[in-house]
Amino acid sequence: MKNSIYNDLNISEGASINEIKAAFRNMAKAYHPDSVGAGNANVEKFIKAQTAYQKLMKTAMAHNKARRSAQTETNEENLAANWRFASRREVGLDVYFSLSILRPADGGCKVVLPWQAKEACPRCLGQGQTLGRVSSGSIYRPATCTKCGGHGTITRESKLEVSITPEMVGQGKIRLRKAGLYNAKTAERGDLILDISWVDSFPRHN
Repeated sequence: MKNSIYNDLNISEGASINEIKAAFRNMAKAYHPDSVGAGNANVEKFIKAQTAYQKLMKTAMAHNKARRSAQTETNEENLAANWRFASRREVGLDVYFSLSILRPADGGCKVVLPWQAKEACPRCLGQGQTLGRVSSGSIYRPATCTKCGGHGTITRESKLEVSITPEMVGQGKIRLRKAGLYNAKTAERGDLILDISWVDSFPRHN
């Protein structure tokens, strides 16, 4: 029977996670052997309710995860529809992004950029070298850090979210302090500069 799994919990098809949990609590109170005795009928009803609960919770959680993922993708698509990436260049430790952004009606918008954040290597603390033991003795000598390959930095893939406020709209450039490239030897970090061109529409491509 199609709805038997729902009947085992006395709930309707399409019940929410909270409804599934509440229904199982009620069934456990009514039929759990520790509460009402280990009669065959009680045990059978409890096992059916428990099995139904586990299956429905697994399905409901998978559905919620898929829905959240779809919503995230939709939000990112909507954000990306409001701006276009033009170019990226580096000047010393500073990074410049050139963007074209639709002129927002309310004076504000949000931009999400793919970003490779450089950080000091946690193994060598930005030095590029660690101490390695010589043979089996107690003598150590400097050795190239195997985590960063001697560069002193590691790169993490991330996304950089920037909220463009109404106060920023009139500015052609937005400077984010200490958000640029990192120099492990000097422990200095550059800035990230968004060079913005405001447009009323994007050209259509056939």
